[in-house]
Amino acid sequence: MKLHYFDLLSPAPVAIPNACSVISPKLKDICSIGFSAYQYYLSLLFMDMKAYFSLTGYGEAYENLSGTELAQLDLFDLLTAGENTRQLLTSALRFFIPEDIMYAKEKNCFLVCNADGSRAGTISGKNYALVCDVIRQRNHFKSAVQEDLTNIKNKKALEIAKKLKQGRAQKNAAAKPDDDMELGNIISAVAGKSQTLNLLNIWDLTVFQLWDSFFRLSSNNLYAIQSMSVAAWGDKDKHFDAASWFRRINHEP
Repeated sequence: MKLHYFDLLSPAPVAIPNACSVISPKLKDICSIGFSAYQYYLSLLFMDMKAYFSLTGYGEAYENLSGTELAQLDLFDLLTAGENTRQLLTSALRFFIPEDIMYAKEKNCFLVCNADGSRAGTISGKNYALVCDVIRQRNHFKSAVQEDLTNIKNKKALEIAKKLKQGRAQKNAAAKPDDDMELGNIISAVAGKSQTLNLLNIWDLTVFQLWDSFFRLSSNNLYAIQSMSVAAWGDKDKHFDAASWFRRINHEP
């Protein structure tokens, strides 16, 4: 479910048929729960099977699973099986979903209800990955392309695929976080650079709107530098794009 740029920018919830709606939380909503809780919710909803096993202390067990055994496991079932992880998952979903959510143990799903009590849909193992991916997009993360290892039946091929995936994961983990791109610093940068946003009113932006504003300001700042250079020295090589100030900055495929 690839969301349109318009829907990503909108403060309104995006509806997932027969499931729920998903919001892009406002900065003031993130303040209300704390930045650490927000990060934890994202980590929980974005984790894959390997991350789950590592989190629960069974990382080695995951490496020994065959493709057939992996095919029999479902991340949603694992997260809802225990009381603690189920409560954490409920809290995370409730932060990003405006409807009322209640876990139905007998059906192993979350019942999603409108304010008037009518059923809006359900969240189960069948559509959980879709809900998480829409949450990912609304928080300005790229859609996750998960490697499906469950269809690999050959033991040797599965071993190679796991090693390749582990290598990519280790490379990503080893990458040093860029402090300049930390959310708090982006809030400060946008509030300081924007002509209309400041530290008093910026909290009404959604998190997606904040990141979009940041990248638009960065693009326009480069345009201003280039335009001043052209005004002073000319553009004999015809490299300056006068229309670059409104070029699309959202290039999700």
